[in-house]
Amino acid sequence: MGDVNGISLLDSTAYSQAIVAIDSIVGRESRLERTRIPRCIHSEPSIAAVGLTEEEAKAQGLEYRVVSDTIRLVSDMERSIVDPEPTFLKVIIGARTRDLLGCLVVGDHAAVIVNLATIAMRSQLTIDQLLQMPLIQPSASEALMAILRKAL
Repeated sequence: MGDVNGISLLDSTAYSQAIVAIDSIVGRESRLERTRIPRCIHSEPSIAAVGLTEEEAKAQGLEYRVVSDTIRLVSDMERSIVDPEPTFLKVIIGARTRDLLGCLVVGDHAAVIVNLATIAMRSQLTIDQLLQMPLIQPSASEALMAILRKAL
C-alpha cells in the first residue's frame, strides 16, 4: 500500500488505506474517501489541503461558496506575530448545506490548520457547528475559524 499504489505518495493516504485494510480484515465495513484525506507538501512555505478543489466542486455540479484571505498568525507568547509572511487560506463551503467541502492553506502551520478542517469534514460538522467550538486563542487553528466567520 501507500507509495506503490499510484493513488498518492503521502503518508496520510497510506495510513487511510491501512485503516480500510484492517477494517476489512476484522469484518467492519470501510471505504477509502480520497477527498477526505489531507495532503501536505512540506516546502517553504508549506502547502496543505483537504477535500475538493474549486474546480472539482464545479465539475460535480455542486452549489458552493468560496471564501479566501491571508492572515498573519499570532503566537501565544506575548501575542507577537509568529511568521513574517501571511498565511493564505481558502475554504469551499456547500451553499445550502454549509458543510466544509474543501480547504487549502499556504503558509506556516498549514498542516495544523488542514488537520482541523479534516476533523470537521470527517465528523460532518457544518461551519455553523464548527464555529460554536471554543478554541485556544491565539493559535494557528484560530485561522480556520477566522476565515469561516467571513462566510457567515
